[in-house]
Amino acid sequence: MPRLTRRILRALPVSLALVAAGALVLPVTAPAEAPPPFKHGDFMALNSRGKAPNTSSDSMRQVYEFDLYSLATGEKIGTAIDDIFCSTATPPPCQVFDAKTTFKLPDGEFTNHAQVSVVFDPQRPGWVLVASLPSSKGIIAGTGAYAGRTGKVTLTGVNDATSYPAELGVDDRWVIEFDPK
Repeated sequence: MPRLTRRILRALPVSLALVAAGALVLPVTAPAEAPPPFKHGDFMALNSRGKAPNTSSDSMRQVYEFDLYSLATGEKIGTAIDDIFCSTATPPPCQVFDAKTTFKLPDGEFTNHAQVSVVFDPQRPGWVLVASLPSSKGIIAGTGAYAGRTGKVTLTGVNDATSYPAELGVDDRWVIEFDPK
């Protein structure tokens, strides 16, 4: 056996004993504390999608209810009700809609009021691109876990308006940022 290999083999038991002894005298520390759990309601990323009929009896308003999904998990977590009409605060022909969206979730609901820009998609006849990038807080009401909460809601999406106003198809992404409690 080469000389170096013999030296290593002789030193191995001593080295292992030193490592074991060191492990016995090292101070025991508690594992690092886990971060606090995510508090549902402070920040959410949601997706409303599907087709829905207009349930409004007012010819100037349209009301649609869509399934609501978590963008983080993909699971259905509630519904979103859009109550919209052509904004009277902007120039015609209805390139901006005044929208009140109520998000119904298992732990409560909240309503956002926003001006939503709507433009026809040049790649898909009858489809529109929608967006609301608020500069101020739009959450106007809440119940349950959302009672008294304020914050901003950002919207981007694409909507199938080929049967509008009788029916609307949506694939909208919502980013909800509640102010701290």
